[in-house]
Amino acid sequence: MEIRFARECEKDNIMEIWDYCFNDGPKFTDYYFNNKYKNYNTIVVEEEAEIVSSLQLNQYRIQLNNQIYNTSYVVGVSTLPEARGRGYMKYMMEFMLNELYKKNQLISILMPIDYRLYRKYGYEHCYDQIEYEIDIEDLSGFKSTGSLKRAKLNHIKDMLEIENAYLDNLNGRVIRDEDYYENLFKDVESEEGNIYIHVNGSIDGYIIYFINGETIFVRELYYKNLNALKGMLRFLYNHNTQCKKVNIMSPIDDKIRFILSNPRNVSMKLKPFMMGRIINFKKYLESLNIASNKKSSLVISVKDDYIKENNKIFKINLENNKLSLESGNFEYDVEFNINTISQLAFSYINGREAYLLNELEENKRVIEFLDLIFTKKENYINEYV
Repeated sequence: MEIRFARECEKDNIMEIWDYCFNDGPKFTDYYFNNKYKNYNTIVVEEEAEIVSSLQLNQYRIQLNNQIYNTSYVVGVSTLPEARGRGYMKYMMEFMLNELYKKNQLISILMPIDYRLYRKYGYEHCYDQIEYEIDIEDLSGFKSTGSLKRAKLNHIKDMLEIENAYLDNLNGRVIRDEDYYENLFKDVESEEGNIYIHVNGSIDGYIIYFINGETIFVRELYYKNLNALKGMLRFLYNHNTQCKKVNIMSPIDDKIRFILSNPRNVSMKLKPFMMGRIINFKKYLESLNIASNKKSSLVISVKDDYIKENNKIFKINLENNKLSLESGNFEYDVEFNINTISQLAFSYINGREAYLLNELEENKRVIEFLDLIFTKKENYINEYV
């Protein structure tokens, strides 16, 4: 058995594993492997000269706690059935985590099929969404002064502006550019989806949706104002002879629930969405700008079974709005595993919640220090694959 990065000539082998393990359909698979797949970001297990397992590290930039980080989004973790049960996922994950550390990436994300599979490797739940399930007739009362038009590539700059305005206050989002949106158009087309813009003098909203039988699934519904939101909800209602239900995925702070005529008829579910992990604890903390001129310190023991450089006792010093860390044999104030550290770093939990989750007796000084450097925020990730 050998674990390594894929060679350029092995694309078809990896595509065959993807086809067997996932039900994406040939159009999306072709799109993905022609536009996103990179052999140098793909880890494989070779057994007796055959590729039997693989995972991929799609590269993005994430804005987290007012800093921008290069990150690897782990996707396509898959093994052929004849090679399952041999621990290959564990070997790939361990190899991958240490390679990301060597590449100087500080954080990583993934969308889990089963949270239990990835918690053991230090990934932890960091993102939620609201899923609305709406009877399409409950959207009949919305009106707007604008109109909907099918989006084209020359609308990308406007869509970028809308997305930036809509997600401005949300933490942990993917930084997009025009190339991203060009690929997004191909992605949506490969899945037989639709992109429309809302126009009211200027373009002030857009919607990405897919029709699946009698249900419309809305992947993105971004807008600058409530008039644009109402116009796009009315547009969805215009499918009422074709569809019966509308499912909308949105950030926790979205405004849809405030304008529904009868919210009691609507199902609103908090949906766990994505996991995050700290890859380099020391460098991540030292990258932060802290809004405090206090001079303080904290000693924390970090338990990480897969990245030995994190598995240490760190003294964290705060001075002049910056953190510095040194490792050593210190007497520590608190001990957390890398899962809790990841949730703190992604601003998903606060200091007190970290104590509660680990069933520790609260220490006010430590909690105040943790809340100073790990401010809890509303997280949202605007990416699926």
